[in-house]
Order: sequence, then structure tokens, then C-alpha cells
Amino acid sequence: MIRALAALALVTLAACLPTAQTPVPDPQTYGPTSAPVPFAVSRLLPRGVTAQDVRVADNCYGYAYQGLIYPVLIPRGTQYCL
Repeated sequence: MIRALAALALVTLAACLPTAQTPVPDPQTYGPTSAPVPFAVSRLLPRGVTAQDVRVADNCYGYAYQGLIYPVLIPRGTQYCL
């Protein structure tokens, strides 16, 4: 019973973390933006990632998480760019 509860707790916590992806290849080019984050980008962010974590490089969006920059991905798996 205790193991089942522990497993359920781990699955629940894992659902709150951003999905595992590959960080962007050149994170130094990404920086914070003073412009409002597009609604579509905010809807694509993983749980727990806020608009303050969003970074932009060459009109492509990423987000900072645990010291790395990850791309904001659209459903087909490519990076969200304008």
C-alpha cells in the first residue's frame, strides 16, 4: 500500500515538471523579452514555467528551466517561431 502511494506521488510530481527535451544548441543567443509573451507561447509552456522564464532569439521562443534554455515546441514538435 505504501509503495503504491509513493509511486502515485512520483507520477503526480512528474506531471508538474516540464517535459524532457533537448536544450537549445546556442543558449547565449536567447535573452529575456520586454514585449508581451504571445498567448500561443504561454499556452505551450510546460506547467510550472511562467512568462518570466520565456526567452527569445531571432523571433524563436524558448524558456529557462534549471539553468538551461529549452525550445517552446508546437504540437508537431518544432520550435515556435514568428
